[in-house]
Amino acid sequence: MEDTVQEEALPLLRQTQLRKCLSESQLEELERFCKTRTRKAGTTLFRQGEPAEALYLVAEGSIELRARPPGRRVYRTVEFVQSNCTFGDEALFAEDSYLMSARVMEPAKLLVLPRSAFERLAGERPDIAVGILRCSGSCLLHTVRRSAILTQAPAAVGLRHLLLELADANGDAPARSGPLRITHAQLAGVLHLSRETVSRMLAQMASEGLVELGRGAIRIRQT
Repeated sequence: MEDTVQEEALPLLRQTQLRKCLSESQLEELERFCKTRTRKAGTTLFRQGEPAEALYLVAEGSIELRARPPGRRVYRTVEFVQSNCTFGDEALFAEDSYLMSARVMEPAKLLVLPRSAFERLAGERPDIAVGILRCSGSCLLHTVRRSAILTQAPAAVGLRHLLLELADANGDAPARSGPLRITHAQLAGVLHLSRETVSRMLAQMASEGLVELGRGAIRIRQT
């Protein structure tokens, strides 16, 4: 299901982290293997447990990754994927199924590389396949680093760090004038806190003039 007519892939490829891993000629070759997709906020791209059929690269927008832990009946937010990075990396690493569900948070422009296309690249153009793996690895390292910071830092510090990082990734720095379309429950999932704890900390930040709270949105104030 597509929301708009497919765009040319090359301009979007240049917006992703791949521009640091591949040359212009390699990006031009990769364009033949990629599809572009534009998706509205709230669209589910794939669900946890479904076959890992493609790698996704975010050219614009943001994606919420959700998972249902063993023994739990509800899904929790586990990560946010911002512009320039990848998700659905299971398709590159011989995983049969996706480990998490992916849902669009902000309207997104995506590049989709089918698993079969990556396998073809690995055989015909291993240099490009290596560049894709480097890009994927860089994004995964970023996720690991952020997770380590958020789980080890004091809760209030972790919350502010996450909000500032998300605002910067959305292109709102330095003014940070645009609101983050994000819920307290989503923040709680990534921070491994209760929604009530996050709501209390956000209320404290609002009283200090650091943020403005709206329904499903948070605006970072200039400091």
